[in-house]
Amino acid sequence: MNEESYLAWAESTPHIYEINFSNSILAPQINDFPEVEELGTVAPLKHKKWRIESIIPELNVFSQCFVAMMKKHHVPTENYTIVQLKEETV
Repeated sequence: MNEESYLAWAESTPHIYEINFSNSILAPQINDFPEVEELGTVAPLKHKKWRIESIIPELNVFSQCFVAMMKKHHVPTENYTIVQLKEETV
C-alpha cells in the first residue's frame, strides 16, 4: 500500500478508541481537556469512560498522543487504560 492509499484509508475509516478512567478517583470531564478533540470526536460512554472516533489508525500512535495530552494536565497514566474497539463492538 503506498502512502496516498494509506492516508486515504486512514481518513475514511473511523478508528474507535475507548478510554477507561476506572482507576481514577474522580470521573474526568471532557470539557476540562479541550485539546483531546484534536485527536477526534470525543463522547462520554459511561461513567469514567470516553469514546474517541479518530483518523489515527494505530493504537500505539493514538496512545502516545493521548498520554502526552494527559501528562500536560498531570493526569497519571495509571488512572486510565486505552483500547481500540472493533467496528462491530461500537
